Amino acid sequence: MEEKRSKKNAMSLVVLCVSIVALTTSLTYAYFVSQVGTNEQEKITIRSGDLALTFRDNDETVENTESTWSLGDTIEKELVIENTGTRDAYAKISWDNLINTYLAESLTYTLEEKSDDSGAVWKPVETANVNVPRSESVSTQLLVEHLLVPAGHTYTYRVRITFEDLENIDQTEDINAKFITKFTLDESTKKWTAEDSLASLNIKINPNNPTNFANPATTDETENGLFSLEDDYGTSYYYRGTAPNNYIKFGQNASGQDMWWRIIRFNGDGTVRMQYDGAGTSGTNSYTRGFALTNQVWNNKADDAKYVGWMFGGTNGSASREQAQRNETDSPIKTKVDEWYKTNIVDTGYGTYVADSIFCNDRSTPGRSATGWSIDTGLGYGSNATAYGAYARSGVESVNHNKVQPRFTCPQQNDKFTVKEASGGNGKSTYPVGLITADEIIAAGSGKDYTANSSYYLKKDSTYWSFSPSTAPDATMFAIYNGVLRNGAFVKNNVEIAPVINLKAEYLDKLQGDGTIDNPYYLNA
Repeated sequence: MEEKRSKKNAMSLVVLCVSIVALTTSLTYAYFVSQVGTNEQEKITIRSGDLALTFRDNDETVENTESTWSLGDTIEKELVIENTGTRDAYAKISWDNLINTYLAESLTYTLEEKSDDSGAVWKPVETANVNVPRSESVSTQLLVEHLLVPAGHTYTYRVRITFEDLENIDQTEDINAKFITKFTLDESTKKWTAEDSLASLNIKINPNNPTNFANPATTDETENGLFSLEDDYGTSYYYRGTAPNNYIKFGQNASGQDMWWRIIRFNGDGTVRMQYDGAGTSGTNSYTRGFALTNQVWNNKADDAKYVGWMFGGTNGSASREQAQRNETDSPIKTKVDEWYKTNIVDTGYGTYVADSIFCNDRSTPGRSATGWSIDTGLGYGSNATAYGAYARSGVESVNHNKVQPRFTCPQQNDKFTVKEASGGNGKSTYPVGLITADEIIAAGSGKDYTANSSYYLKKDSTYWSFSPSTAPDATMFAIYNGVLRNGAFVKNNVEIAPVINLKAEYLDKLQGDGTIDNPYYLNA
């Protein structure tokens, strides 16, 4: 440990703080979508009609700054946006000319803001990610968007970048790593929410959320409006019970058939999460319920805790929780789902409509007191008996049998599977596709673990995989057995697959239909 510490303290961070107060003839601004110019003080501006934003870097110098940055050190950068126009504006800030070869979690950042009418009070701002995006070559990556700057006001933003001392992780690779960036401004939009999506489809909200998820939902419990739970993007609204009005027809598979889906929920960012439900003849409003893939294993191996992962680490048995949950190798099920997505979504021209939203492969290990499993070590690697987060929330053991409480937020950043880190996840997915979670199954009305329910919309005539790990080392997952939520599906079992995707919010105004099976929602793009 002392040897590692001495090496790590010698690491340096090279930061190129490129000021944009003064401009040179070699600098270009092709990244602006609006008309771009400079004012008399040579500050970058965006002008479009009654919109006028001025962006400046508070560093008064234009130079490359090199300094040794020890573990735990933090650097700060202040940026200013002034709205001199006559209407409120929305802006986004990006990392520009970014090179970051540090380990994925070594550099974290936060953003705070203060306005000209709030004095010295700094307030936290939600950012695209908690880690600085990795980039082997020069790139532009989102830092934050949907920043409201009212007309006539000036906002100052403080970026803090910290070189983290990661526990139980060898950071030797960081010794020769690079971090170089500058910051740029672009016009943005008001942040879209789930409420906006519901309003666009005339869907009501029920203010009275369920309090007892242990009981199954056998009727249309959201007839008077959708229920809500917090997710990683805001407030999510979900269907529960028979849900006769959550049908959506989207895309055509490689055979030219219309694909049918059931809407699970409207995510906090307004995107629509939906599960594959079958396919039918093109142009008709009928289909055969079924699965995208049949008789598929989650993993060919089941003797290590790591095999509950959508991805996992190492080639041999895992020797630590970090190694087991390192997202290095695709599981066999991920490979199959990715292949299906490429063939039936990307290659058929529908990939542009799909959002990159978080899929939670929750490998958190809350321990015996939460799970109630008598032999639970909470270690999460190798041959150690471990029960995972969903196990504690689904009412498996007597200690939590009647304390069934689903959640849509993901406990661990490492388990938030997205294609890009800027989407709020780990950036490890190949395509924006996943599976339904045990928590979403419970919220939809399954009832607690092992409760029979044949009267809710997720019930099918066969067993299909969820995205939620259950126990290890005999790796098991949650699955739906003929409508029953079960925690004991061994990863080597042959089980069906119903992929889940998210429709981008920007296309909701192009949806037609009323969500019923006779008149499903469909994209009129």
